[in-house]
Amino acid sequence: MSAPSPEPTAAAEPSDFEELSGAEIPESAESVEVFSVGGSGSLRKYVATFTLPGEEDAKAFYGSGKIGNYLPVSMGELPKEQHDRHFIGDAELAEPRRCTSAKPGENVDRGVVFSFPEGERVSVWAVTQEVGW
Repeated sequence: MSAPSPEPTAAAEPSDFEELSGAEIPESAESVEVFSVGGSGSLRKYVATFTLPGEEDAKAFYGSGKIGNYLPVSMGELPKEQHDRHFIGDAELAEPRRCTSAKPGENVDRGVVFSFPEGERVSVWAVTQEVGW
């Protein structure tokens, strides 16, 4: 049994997330919240949540950091460990898509989950963390 994910510990700046992930939160993003996770002395981990006007903005976000393949989630269900990793909680995901990658040249793991509710803005949960190899 895996240990539960640590809770977000402090608010952080979007620039903290962007620096570690290499991806830029679009100017069109609304309701942007960024948190650090873990205690001081641990490897850095940031979670960013926000909404975007549409799919083009979502593509621009993951493209800005070359965050990998933009794929529909198989059978439309995101595993619980991915809900936990991205701090999605009990949010209902509509047509979820995700992408993951390592930042080239650095020990940084990144992942993004997008939800596309019909006729609404795109919900985004992004996580970036340093990893010890």
